Amino acid sequence: MITVQQIDVRAEQADFFATEVEPLRQRGLTSTPAFSARYTNFFNVIWLLLNDITIGSAIGTFLCENNVVLAGRLNYSVKVVLVQWMQWVLLWLDSWPAGLKLNTELSRFYSQTFIDLISLWAVSALFWCSPYISNLIYAVGIASSAGATITISLSSDLLAILTMHIYVCYFVSNFVYARFLGTAGSLWNLFRGKRYNVLRNRTDTWEYDLDQLLFGTILFTLVAFLFPTVLAYYSLFALMRLAIILLQACLEMQLAFMNHFPLFALMLRAKDPWRLPGGIYFSIETRKDENAHVLSVKSQPVPFSAIFFQYIRLASRLASHYNPLRLLWYLVSGRLVHPIPRYSIRYNKAPNNQ
Repeated sequence: MITVQQIDVRAEQADFFATEVEPLRQRGLTSTPAFSARYTNFFNVIWLLLNDITIGSAIGTFLCENNVVLAGRLNYSVKVVLVQWMQWVLLWLDSWPAGLKLNTELSRFYSQTFIDLISLWAVSALFWCSPYISNLIYAVGIASSAGATITISLSSDLLAILTMHIYVCYFVSNFVYARFLGTAGSLWNLFRGKRYNVLRNRTDTWEYDLDQLLFGTILFTLVAFLFPTVLAYYSLFALMRLAIILLQACLEMQLAFMNHFPLFALMLRAKDPWRLPGGIYFSIETRKDENAHVLSVKSQPVPFSAIFFQYIRLASRLASHYNPLRLLWYLVSGRLVHPIPRYSIRYNKAPNNQ
């Protein structure tokens, strides 16, 4: 759960405070570059926590004062979008939309199964949990006093719970779609006179009997006629799952932004760049009174790319994980699409280790 991982981030920051207070008091015992790095990291975490708590308190006040109205809006949105609209889409897909002629029996089985699954989730989620939604929002508002990151984490977990039925439908349709792809690949090897060698992990030439070829032809006919129906329902839930994952990715980006944004370092870079030295450079100055050239050594401020190096690394990880070609290949090949692991887009330990 995202909330548990965010609490772990807070525990790491608390441990960071406990270990950094004493070294900061002993300024004369550490070198200037090491003390400067500790000083910047320490106050950067303090600024982030204060801003996080300030924004979270404002959000929490809004949630507590409007919990009844927000509960009504949330119940209505869940009922209309996550229940009624999905059932309507399944019925529309079962009625040969735009001349798309699916297999009647398989489409009816798909449609009724998923509609019953959504109805079961709606009864358990809406009927039993609706009276407590306002209390839940009020509890989230109280928890928001610990920071806006807690609110974002709870929102991400709530989104995962409210869309659990979509994930179940996606998992079932993906399982059937992957089995159809595997069967089609085996039949393709059958017609080419090939067979997959499990021991050597390769495809070898093989001679099949007439009965095997006839049975393969019958299976290929079934797969060819049923595959469009399987593909249609799989595409529907795969696109829904992809939209949810992208929404969760936006929430993860906000969490990473609020947990590790170099606010204090950026303020020092804008206000007093010499407090963040990034090196030295030589310049030749001319003294008019003495009519001579003087070679002077000056401090060069750290570049912005070095301040935001963590975000550059984060952007590369997100771009590689949510690459459109990669996601498209996962969807086409029938592999499950998951959001990026939380621990891959956060600092490993306290900021002083980075």
